[in-house]
Amino acid sequence: MPETSVAGPDRLLDAHPLFRTRDIDEAREQVARVFCSHDLRQVRAGDQLDCHHNRVGFGSLAVNYLAYGADVIIDPGCLDSFYLVQIPITGTAEICCGDARVISDPTTAVMLSPHRPTTMRWSADNAQILLWIPRELMERRMAETFGVGPGPFEFELALPQQGAPTAAWCRTVVDLARNIDANGTDWLQHEAAVASMEEFLLRGLMFLHRHEHSERLLKPVPLPRPRHLRRAVDFIEAHASEAVTVADIARAACVSVRALEEGFRRHYAATPGGYLREVRLLRIRDKLRAAAIASDANVSITEIAHRYGFFHLGRFAAYYKARFGEAPSATLKKP
Repeated sequence: MPETSVAGPDRLLDAHPLFRTRDIDEAREQVARVFCSHDLRQVRAGDQLDCHHNRVGFGSLAVNYLAYGADVIIDPGCLDSFYLVQIPITGTAEICCGDARVISDPTTAVMLSPHRPTTMRWSADNAQILLWIPRELMERRMAETFGVGPGPFEFELALPQQGAPTAAWCRTVVDLARNIDANGTDWLQHEAAVASMEEFLLRGLMFLHRHEHSERLLKPVPLPRPRHLRRAVDFIEAHASEAVTVADIARAACVSVRALEEGFRRHYAATPGGYLREVRLLRIRDKLRAAAIASDANVSITEIAHRYGFFHLGRFAAYYKARFGEAPSATLKKP
């Protein structure tokens, strides 16, 4: 039976193509330029390949859409320099990474660790959103957060898309691609928005998906002194419109990331990231009020939200209304 590729309307990131090809040698070469050298072959040589690869980079990460349109076997060996989250949106894939094996489909994504040999078989109708994460960045964030030495770090292969804490995280990655399709990439011009998205995705993996240091989340940490929390708050206030991470805040406060988080939970009933979001919402409200008083018709709510680190406008509007009891547009209309 002839294989059929994923239909155009179902493809994501179509406005950001890297390549399209029906030639397997070209597909192998082009994908290798983005990821790594690998063996790629069709299960049935007579089937028609129809490969689509789209990609958008943000910060140090990149979100990809990849589909081959034919049943293929992919053998990259060890990825070496990057971690890769593979989230199927259609079809199935058989994934082997080290000693683990998973049948991946729209209910089960996978997280590939770079130091374990990987082989895959993608079905003809398999289309995936791939989140590319540099190994150096992931290992540095893991070390900062969990207080461990440098990697490599081992993540559990199966990444549930349903019925687990990781389900909402996986939806966020797919929603990122859909949001780019719907609203473009203007937010990429704002370092704070890019840093917020990167921070959200990396911390989500570290805290929601199982890895070899997950048990450290259950261990108590020493509380920071009040002066350390004051330094953290002062840093947040001074850098609210900048590309700030929790690790940045912890360094400014001269404490570990885990100690900082526990201190904020005890003293402010919030996470450091949640406190930063509160400060940013207050700054945005001040700017909208000032624009309303000045009758400034050139003010863009979208631009201000992006400048203060909100990459998803729907979530920003929800946060704003929950905090102030009105939509941002309502604040802007008040005299």
